[in-house]
Amino acid sequence: MTQSALLRALFLVSSCLVLSGCDSETQERIDRLEAELREVRSDTRDEVADLKTRVITAETKIGFSQEDVSFSDRLGSLERSIDAYRTLGSRGNQIVYLRAGMTGHTLLHTDHGTFLVRINGLDINIERGGYDAHISIGNPYGFSINQFTLRGSHGGGTPELSEGEEYSLANPKIRAWQESLTPFEYRVTKPLAPLTWTTFDVEMEADSRDELEVISFLMLVENADVTTDGMTGGQSESSVAHLKIGSQAASVMRTEYGAFLVNFVSTEKSDAGTRITLDIGNPYGFIIEEARLSGEYGPSVPSREASASTAEYRQRMTEWTTRLQPFEAALADKLFGLRKTQTTILIPAPEEELQFLRCRLHIESLSLPQAAE
Repeated sequence: MTQSALLRALFLVSSCLVLSGCDSETQERIDRLEAELREVRSDTRDEVADLKTRVITAETKIGFSQEDVSFSDRLGSLERSIDAYRTLGSRGNQIVYLRAGMTGHTLLHTDHGTFLVRINGLDINIERGGYDAHISIGNPYGFSINQFTLRGSHGGGTPELSEGEEYSLANPKIRAWQESLTPFEYRVTKPLAPLTWTTFDVEMEADSRDELEVISFLMLVENADVTTDGMTGGQSESSVAHLKIGSQAASVMRTEYGAFLVNFVSTEKSDAGTRITLDIGNPYGFIIEEARLSGEYGPSVPSREASASTAEYRQRMTEWTTRLQPFEAALADKLFGLRKTQTTILIPAPEEELQFLRCRLHIESLSLPQAAE
């Protein structure tokens, strides 16, 4: 055999050995990948089965099941329901419940912040029919709400439940009560001025007061605007606080320094008249060293219910306005920051003539606390 032939034979033998080694390595890799694939398929089947179980459980909890719909459609429907719920929650709009005759205020959560709301009474609307609900909303912010809609329902009181009965839609009594409620939607165009209360009437289609024991609604803000009207310089009518002697409800006094809460505490006879004790809340960091209140006092505000017609009510309001007497009184105490201060004012009138107080806060001087060293 020649030398060249011998070299070719050695090359062929070497090539075969190399190829044989490559085939063995490739086969091992294929076997390993197939084993991993079988494991992935097994895990995937387990995950799909678990997902189906979780979807069925979720459907059961939220109260629907669609046996005749494909699994993918059911999953998509469930996802849309969850997305809708999340969207509603992110807007911040929450239902508030008001009962006829309730005193004080409650919180009204919206996508523009949290407002105060109270119901002042119900009256028959003789001209239109139905009832008018007198609603007040307090706006604690520096912007005005120019237009908004109240969307909700009204009806009789919630059913009495026995001990242990669940207050949820799973209870037939609660479900029947909710189905009996009458829906309503009312668009309000009266602006909610910043840092004060705004009162307006909501027309209710009801045949009796029994249908208005519970009024619930969302507040959907349509238009808001930042305004400085009346917030600097002179005082405006919206800065006036209205206090009913004997009521614990708070009112808002707006000043050039911001808004302050005030509510009635008590009265005490004095040789010079009547001392009225008030709680005034200062939500700011400064101390009001000297301040005074000015305004009017007099008898109770006439009730709409005691008037047979709108004309009679307006006449009574006109007569009531003429009976109001002006006053001006200095606060007896400093108003410290970030707290409520109990202070007194002296009104030169007997206690029986003091049923209503309308007042403004005038700040004469203030100071800031010294920084801690």
